[in-house]
This record gives sequence, structure tokens and C-alpha cells, in this order.
Amino acid sequence: MSWLIPRDELTADQIRAVELRPNEHRVILGAPGSGKTQILLHRARFLCDERGAGACRFHVFVFTNVLKDYIRTALADLDLPDDSVTTLDDWCVQIYKQEIRPSLPWDSASRCPDYAAVRKAVHGRMKGRRPFDFVLVDEGQDLAPDAFALIRDLAPHVTVAMDHKQQIYDEGSGEAEIIRALGLKRSNIMLLDAFRCCPYIVRVASEFIEDPREREAFLNQSRTAQSDIQTPLLYEASDVDDEKARLIEVLRERQIVDRSIAILFPRNAQVESFANKCREQGIPIETRKTGLDFANSTAKAITIHSAKGLTFDSVLLPRLVASSFSGPLDGWAERLLYVGMTRATRWVYFSTVKGQALPALARIRALAQMRPPVVAIGSPSDPVSAAPGPDQQDELLDIL
Repeated sequence: MSWLIPRDELTADQIRAVELRPNEHRVILGAPGSGKTQILLHRARFLCDERGAGACRFHVFVFTNVLKDYIRTALADLDLPDDSVTTLDDWCVQIYKQEIRPSLPWDSASRCPDYAAVRKAVHGRMKGRRPFDFVLVDEGQDLAPDAFALIRDLAPHVTVAMDHKQQIYDEGSGEAEIIRALGLKRSNIMLLDAFRCCPYIVRVASEFIEDPREREAFLNQSRTAQSDIQTPLLYEASDVDDEKARLIEVLRERQIVDRSIAILFPRNAQVESFANKCREQGIPIETRKTGLDFANSTAKAITIHSAKGLTFDSVLLPRLVASSFSGPLDGWAERLLYVGMTRATRWVYFSTVKGQALPALARIRALAQMRPPVVAIGSPSDPVSAAPGPDQQDELLDIL
């Protein structure tokens, strides 16, 4: 089961992005569902063919190991090697140990390697060498500005795909910073046509885009007609046990109709706790601890942070209570919600506990008052999900 779209099924704008000439660095902007990851992989194949680059003469940098594993499941479709995709820090650690010293500098405050120091040392070692013919970067908004100074010196051509609305770490980079680091005056292409998110998910996600012009562009992106659209559901549980029981019930139902399902939690500890509960009830589920195989249809339980860049039929977002989020509830938590819900193509399920709800859920709750409702509000006695009829779908498209 491959998530990669064949090249002949890409939109005209996506193909144009794939075939941008490598005579200068490129920055590709695109909202969730616009195909940035798809474009980067097809672009890797295109540039390999155009420039005659060998397997070790290009590299794709991603932000998380989960996205790395996800992308690697599609590389064989394009005859690209597995080791051509890594996180930037993993690649830097490898070079540091090979060429500088076996032991890494340590950040005692964070109790982990000092990756900024590693990047700086590797950058100094790489100056003037340019080990690659081209470098591609996915989720560029999450890399620190110093990372782009290093990446720029690794190859004569760099393409970065990004969406600043999905930046969830303060140490990441904005569009202007990336463009400046690459020596450009502006981005090269803005992708508006989306083949992924259904209209209901687009409408809900738009509530978390503050800039009016960006929100309008997001709402007006092209949408593929879908006959099986279901209204997103916000479930307000009576207590934690009710929320967990309902989540398992929802998961069982979605496994009947979906090929890919993700349960995205705010915290790592919540992932393993839920996975253990599922296994006790005979429900197969994968986590980073057990290994994630994106070539199969087994449900995946991971954090929202780890899901960046991934795509699933349905996404379940539980434990949306204030205590699950350590950052500012009016900023960081909202960006996480936006990232989480836009991983889905067909349906999104939100769950919280009455009296403990994340404040940002008020934006989602308000959509239940629209006609037709864009979100359904669930309680313990309600059905699991609600599917709109054809007339409601037409009305929603008019709203969009």
C-alpha cells in the first residue's frame, strides 16, 4: 500500500513545482494537502534524471524519524535509495562521529546531545566540499535558521518545501528567514490545489488560520469531490474512563471503513498507555516503540508532533484537555491542533472531558451551530459519527 501519487496524476501546479529548473535555490509553499512531500520525492527522481546524480549524490532532509520512515515506504516506487532520506540531525551526527570525534557534545540542561553544536562543527567541516549535487528539505519551517546556512553549503541546489502555519517550535524558521538564508528574494511557487483534505476538514482547520488572506486562500483551494464525506465529531466525555472507552469504540468502527488511521496524542506517555489498552482488548496497533510500518493498514498511535507530513484516512485526536499541553494554550496548542487535524483526508474525531476542555475547542464547537453543521457534538448516548447527505455536502461547498 503506497501513499505516493503517480506523477501523471499530479496537478499542473504540482508538476510545475517538480520540474522547477535547478539554476537557483527554490522555496515551495503549500498548505496541508497540497502535496509538498509528493512533489519533493518526484522532484528527487526528476533531478536525478536531469543531472545524472548517483544514489549518494543527493539527499532529502526531513524533521522527524517518523516522517523519514513514512517517506521510505514510497522510495522503491521511484527507484530511490532508502538512505537518501534522514533527519538533518541524524546525518550531522553520522558525519560528526566519522570525521570529528566519536563522542558528541552534550547539553546537560536538556539531557541530550547538543545538536546545535554538532551542526556548527559539521558546517565548519563541510565548507567548500559540497558532498551533494542537490538537497531537498521537507517541513522546512521546523528547522532552525542555522540549519539552512549548513544546508546551503552542502549542494549547489537546494529545494525547501514549507508551510509556516504548521510551525510548532519557536526555534523554527519563518519564510523570510529561509529565503534570506538561501540568498533568494522571494519564494518560487505557492501551491493552492489540494488533493487531500475533504471540505469539512478544510473548513474546521481554517478556524485556526489567523491571517484573513491566508484563511481565504486555504478555503478556496480546489477540492476533489468525495461521496463518503463524514462530519467531524467533537466528543465531550463525562470523565477520563468514558473518553478512553469511546475512543476504542470509534477506533473499532473506523477500522472497518478506513485503510489508514492515526490516533494522535499531545504527549508520549499517552501513546503507550492507550496502545497497551488496545492490545489488552485484542486491537492491533503500532507505536514508535513497537515499530511503525506505513506499508500496512494497522492503526498508528503517535504524538501530534511526530505526525507532521503524514497522511491518513481518519485521524483521532483524544485527550484535548488543558493539562495535556505544556505550552501556551492560545498559541502552541492551537498550532498542534491545526497540524493534527490536517493529517486526515476523510474524517477527524476530537475528544475531551467536560469541564477540562482545551480552550481552543471553542472554535470547533462553534461550527456545530452552522447550517449545515460543519462539526457534530457527541455525548455518551450519541452515535459515533454523522455523515451528511448530498444536499448538506452541496450546502457546505457553497459556504466554502
